Amino acid sequence: TSYQQALQTASFDARQNQVFVFAQDDIRVTPNLTLNLGLRYERSGTPFGFFGATDNQSLSALVPGPVGKDKNNFGPGVGFAYSPRFSSGMLGTLFGDGKTAIRGGYRITYDILFYNILTVNASNFPRVVVPLLPNQFDVFPNRLPVSGQPVFNPLATYVNTPDDAQNPMGQNFSLTIQRQFQNDYVLEFGYAGSRGTYGVNQLQANPPILTAAQIATVQSTLNPASIPNTQLRRVFPQFGPRVLIATTAQSTYHAGFVSLTKRLMHGLQFTTAYTFSKNMSNNDESLGVAAITTGSPQIPQDFFNVDAEKSVSVFDRTHRFVASWIYEIPWFKSGLADNSIIKGIFSGWQLNGTFAAQSGQPFTILTGVDTNGNGAGGDRAFFNPNGTFAKDPVTGDLRTFTNPLLTGRYFIPVVGTTGLPIANSAGNGNLGRNTLRGQGFTNWDMGLIKRIKIVEAKEVLLRVDAFNIFNQKYFGNPVNNMASPQFGTNLNDGGNRSLTLGAKLSF
Repeated sequence: TSYQQALQTASFDARQNQVFVFAQDDIRVTPNLTLNLGLRYERSGTPFGFFGATDNQSLSALVPGPVGKDKNNFGPGVGFAYSPRFSSGMLGTLFGDGKTAIRGGYRITYDILFYNILTVNASNFPRVVVPLLPNQFDVFPNRLPVSGQPVFNPLATYVNTPDDAQNPMGQNFSLTIQRQFQNDYVLEFGYAGSRGTYGVNQLQANPPILTAAQIATVQSTLNPASIPNTQLRRVFPQFGPRVLIATTAQSTYHAGFVSLTKRLMHGLQFTTAYTFSKNMSNNDESLGVAAITTGSPQIPQDFFNVDAEKSVSVFDRTHRFVASWIYEIPWFKSGLADNSIIKGIFSGWQLNGTFAAQSGQPFTILTGVDTNGNGAGGDRAFFNPNGTFAKDPVTGDLRTFTNPLLTGRYFIPVVGTTGLPIANSAGNGNLGRNTLRGQGFTNWDMGLIKRIKIVEAKEVLLRVDAFNIFNQKYFGNPVNNMASPQFGTNLNDGGNRSLTLGAKLSF
């Protein structure tokens, strides 16, 4: 019975000028010490100021102006590679003569503000008109004629980027020591880290406020609508939502690692590596990618305290171990030259594989409703250390968990008559972001290859590959939404073993 159509009253040619200037040099200070020195300068334009407001009506209604150019993006880089040379003594035993390499470096890098922000910001007044024709009937395949002129509405939702937004910046640093043994073994251990600033995140410049008295009213009546509505509770109720695609997200990453590699010799080659790391952030996703935001919300719980969002990142994997190998099977290797049939059957076999194991993905317990009444998601529950919390009885981890909703609960929402959380019923939950971690991941892949030589320049390669050969189940994270009747259960497909057969003729 109604027809609504957005009219793009203006199109735009989103061109951006980018300048990247750098100078870099490798300096061989001594035969066993090399320095890498560089300096880079980057400057990217801000097309249309990312559509910041230029009219006085919008500027006086909490709408940011055009984004200014970020002109100070200097990125120095410095690195070194040093190979000690000790032919004898304790240092010779420890480092060897040219058998050790010590490497380190530091660099500053930048990203650009991507065009998704530009297109989102372009949908504000006065560029888009959305006329609504009520009491209409279907005229398909024709279209109703719709027209309109932009009209400023202070209660409309605006999506903008702050005028002082900056390009995301990363600082990367590392130090490694690599030692060779017996010509075919290489042991390496070291540290790698990074710090990210000015990352893209989503904020709100005019959020609603929920007072203690209003919380008490909702709790006593169990009616979220018993208090003034969202618009009337905004900081500036004369204006609508003011969404900010800001650049205030931060992250840090620190990792220690060790690896052992064996070069191909005597038919065997392998690599193993273990990493112990920690990844912290105050935001993991700005655009609502479900695989990320389902477990770690893109919007902070409290727009006035973004620092409270700092926690383990959804990308954190504290422990990670990987191994890969290739083995040329030496079946009946001796004497094969004397019997071509036996040689054809038992030579040319290769076994290969990979193994990976890592910690599970962190996730957040969410109430699933606007518990704190600020008009956004990301609301967290209250934590009860004396509550009951039972992990999966089979795996012993957080593949599934049980959290009674009525008595002895570990995560406490304010519930209504249905036993599920209700909106506007509490302040900010004291449970941190990403405080739980899902099921860990392990996987084995293996392959068997047979090479059949036809003539000197031709051969046939037959192979079978088994992915997840031991049929290990990985279910990821359980349902973390307390408003869901399936809260604590796991709805993911655990995956299955798969086999592939292949043949290839090389000539």
